[in-house]
Amino acid sequence: MNPISKKPQRQMVVLNFDEIDCNRLQLAGDFNNWVPDQDIETRNINGHWQKVFTAAPGVYEYRIVVDGKWQQDPTNPAEIPNELGGINSLLQIPVHH
Repeated sequence: MNPISKKPQRQMVVLNFDEIDCNRLQLAGDFNNWVPDQDIETRNINGHWQKVFTAAPGVYEYRIVVDGKWQQDPTNPAEIPNELGGINSLLQIPVHH
């Protein structure tokens, strides 16, 4: 490996959830070791949820946790079956040059 090559820079990611009616919305995925809301900022403005975090470019699997119930993101059509028989949502973070 070339010691001069830099790892891709982590980028700010903002996910918006407008249609989810709940008291608590959490986010977990392979970008935060599947720990709900670890290293994630939550913003809730009049029922409009935002999840803000940083991640390196790549493709990540994730799920949302709505009032304690794990589920796929209904606002994201990109999905993949998981090993538990459920569905994970997919998030792609592009490389910015």
